[in-house]
Amino acid sequence: MNPESCRQTAEAFIFIQEENMSIRYRPLAKQGMVLRSHADEDHPDNILYAEGIDYVVDYDRGVIRRTTQSGIPDWSRHELYSQSEFDHTVFKNCSNREFTVYGDYVYESDPLADGFVAHDNSGNRARVEHWLSKLRTSEESSIVVFGDSISAGGEASEEKFMYFNRVHQFLNDHYPRSRIRLLNKSVGGETSKDGKNRLERDVIPLQPDLVIIGFGMNDQNKYGEGVGVSPADFECNLCQMIEAIKKLGNSDIVLVTPCLPNPKWWYASGWTGRYAEVIRRLGREYGVGVADVTAVWEQELAAGKSPESLLLNNINHPNDYGHWLYFQAFVPLLKA
Repeated sequence: MNPESCRQTAEAFIFIQEENMSIRYRPLAKQGMVLRSHADEDHPDNILYAEGIDYVVDYDRGVIRRTTQSGIPDWSRHELYSQSEFDHTVFKNCSNREFTVYGDYVYESDPLADGFVAHDNSGNRARVEHWLSKLRTSEESSIVVFGDSISAGGEASEEKFMYFNRVHQFLNDHYPRSRIRLLNKSVGGETSKDGKNRLERDVIPLQPDLVIIGFGMNDQNKYGEGVGVSPADFECNLCQMIEAIKKLGNSDIVLVTPCLPNPKWWYASGWTGRYAEVIRRLGREYGVGVADVTAVWEQELAAGKSPESLLLNNINHPNDYGHWLYFQAFVPLLKA
């Protein structure tokens, strides 16, 4: 199969002095690369940076760096620069907002080698087929998003960049006959225990056609010698939520594995993979869909993206590009 040209839009970058930073894919030199200060190319305050003046791209190696005279913010001026471990509660501002820039470019993609490869995605789409069948008609359907601050849209610069709104827009574009109501019942700071405790109040009465469940980030947080919610208790909480929703009879479910927090953050347990594996296994056992964000995130890091370039708060909330990665984990479930 021959490579095809693809466009990467609003990939996030954090630059440190004049160090080389990895580009997710190798850009085509003849197309050039554009950097700007906002993910939205139409943002009224956008700053467009000039190639050769503000940044230099090595198209052969797939890396980019700022120049000595660059107007691109330098992350070495961030108060967390050089910190090997940090507790966000003792720093004034951990955010990467003023240091994050976004790039567009064209690259050649080999369908057999590139792209997102979800973990054990065999038969995953079939698990939401009942819901998808409603989208192909003019029958009204509803989606409830139920999770923590990430699923509430945390750190996205605009509502349209929040991952669930990207999903909603994708569905409207690909299923033009559909009529979809999107309801968000996520609450920042919650764990799966909190979600389990309010499911009957906030989700079940709505009788949604699809429930997107996104917990795990706060469950894995490290507190002293323990975590917020142990993997075993996390599994129990998810099981109770899944079983309660399944009792409705006509509601499909998509479980969302969490992105990875900054490994330098003191409260990161390093156990995110354990929680992701619980979610994958429950997806198989209950026959429900899984949007494997963890797998997508790991691919980004393996390709050379830094945690800082994916997390706007530099802790555990994705930036606009990170929300796009969340959306990418849904795409295999949604395509006709």
